[in-house]
Amino acid sequence: MDGAIDPKLDHVEQLRRDLGRTWPILRQARQSADEVRLLLEAELGDIPYSDVDIVAFGSLARGEWTSGSDVDWTLLIDGQASPYHRVTAREVKTRLANVKYQGKSLPEPGAEQIFGSMAFSHEIIHHIGGQADSNKNTTQRILLLLEAIPIRPTKPFEELGPYERIVRAILFRYLHDDTNFFAADATGSRIPRFLLNDIVRYWRTMCVDFAYKEWEQGGEKWALRNIKLRMSRKMLFVSALLTVFSCYKNPSLALKALGPDNYVAAMQRHLVDFVRTPALGIIAWSLGRLGLTKECGLLFDQYEQFLQCLHDESARLHLRGLEPQLVYQDKDFLRVREMSHEVQRLLRHVFFEVESELQEFTFDYGVF
Repeated sequence: MDGAIDPKLDHVEQLRRDLGRTWPILRQARQSADEVRLLLEAELGDIPYSDVDIVAFGSLARGEWTSGSDVDWTLLIDGQASPYHRVTAREVKTRLANVKYQGKSLPEPGAEQIFGSMAFSHEIIHHIGGQADSNKNTTQRILLLLEAIPIRPTKPFEELGPYERIVRAILFRYLHDDTNFFAADATGSRIPRFLLNDIVRYWRTMCVDFAYKEWEQGGEKWALRNIKLRMSRKMLFVSALLTVFSCYKNPSLALKALGPDNYVAAMQRHLVDFVRTPALGIIAWSLGRLGLTKECGLLFDQYEQFLQCLHDESARLHLRGLEPQLVYQDKDFLRVREMSHEVQRLLRHVFFEVESELQEFTFDYGVF
C-alpha cells in the first residue's frame, strides 16, 4: 500500500460521488455530528485547556450521529494531578446537561464508567499490557487512536494540546518498543506489530465484554448492543486493521531509505493522519487504493441501512427493549442481522478472497 491518507478530505463523500450513490443517512449523520460538536464547543469553550482536553468518542467522533446518539466524553488530563480536575469534570457534566440539539437534551454516557469521568495520560501511555492495563485503560487508549475528537475551539492538529500530545505519545510508545523495525534484514517498510496486537486485543475484549454485559445486565438492550457490535464496532476494527495495513509494503516508509533514527518519527507522522481520519473515511480510502471501490460501495450500502435503523426512533426502541430469547423470532432484528451477514461476506471477500496486498497482509499478520 503506497501513499498516505489526507485527513482534510471527506473520503466517504468522494466515494459517494464516484459511485453516484445518495446515502442520505450517512450524509445527515455527518452533518448532525458537526452541528452537535459546534454546540458543545460553544458551551465548553471557556474551559481552560492548558493541561486538559474534553474528548468525545463514539458516533460523535466518527461522524455518525443519529437521533439515538449520546455524548461519550472524557476529561483527558496531561499534567500534574490536581483537585481542580474533579471540579472541571463536574462542571463539564453540568454544562452538557444544559445542551439541547433539535429540541432534545443530549443523553449522558452509559453506566460502564468508561466515559463521563477523568483519564490520565500516565496510565494510558505507560500501562500497555501487564496487570495495570485494565479493560478501561485499554479501551480509552485504543479509542483515542480510532474514534476521538477534542471538544474545544478548532485549531490545527499541529498545535499540540493535551489530546494531540497524548496521541503522539501513545504512538511513540507502540513504535519505540517494536524491535521488528530494527531487525538485521529490515530494508523495506515494516508494520507496527505491537500496535496491531493491541488493536486485536481490544476487538476481542469488546466481544468478551458483550457477553459479560449480557450476564451482568440480564440481557437488557441485548439486541441493540449485538447489532452495534456486528456493525459499527466491527467497522471500527476494520478501519484499525487498514491503518496498520497502510504501513505494509509502503515505499514511503522504507527503512533503508529513512534509516533507523528517522523511521519511528516518519511512521508516527504517517499514523497520526489516520488518527485524524474517521473510520469510514479510512475504509473508503484504503479500498479505493486497492481497486475495490465497488465492494466498498456495497459495504456502505449496508451501513446506510444500519444507520437508518438507529435513526428511526421506533425501530431503535424496539430493538432496545427486545428480550434475548425473542430476538431470533423478531423480523426487525433478523433484518438488521442479515445486513451484518452481508457486511461479513463483503469483508471476507476483500480481506481473504481478492488477490491483493491486503490478502497477503491478512494471511501473514491477521491471524497468527
